[in-house]
Parts: sequence; structure tokens; C-alpha cells
Amino acid sequence: MEGNLALRSPNIYRRLPLLCTAMFCLGAGLEYVMCKTGFYNVTSVREGQREAGAKAEDEEFWMRVNSRREARARMVTIRSE
Repeated sequence: MEGNLALRSPNIYRRLPLLCTAMFCLGAGLEYVMCKTGFYNVTSVREGQREAGAKAEDEEFWMRVNSRREARARMVTIRSE
């Protein structure tokens, strides 16, 4: 379209400070809510539990591997009695 009905290109530089302020306030509010509800504490506890479970499984696995190796070594070892 032409004339008065033509679509004007938006002036982003005029709206940018308001957009930045709104995004900052939204982010700060979200961070405040997450800290107050204990989201970070719950997340770190769950991560710690997951890590401890993985470590226990890993230790159990290596204990089984070592016991199998010892059993094989006993079977192969030549006894001189």
C-alpha cells in the first residue's frame, strides 16, 4: 500500500530500552521465585543422590570384576603341594 495506509517499519531503537527492562525484570522475578521455593537446593540434592547411586553401582561392578579375576587366577594357578 502507499500513502497514509502504508505499513511503516518499526523503530526498534525506541522500544529496545523498554524491552530490555521488561526482560530483566522477568528474569529477576523468575530467579527470585526459584530461590525462594528451594528449586536449586532440590536440584543439587537430586544430583548428589544420582551421583552417589552411580558411584555405588560402579564400585559394585568393579568388586564383581575383581572377584571373577581372582577366581580365574585360582583356577589357572598350578599348585605345588
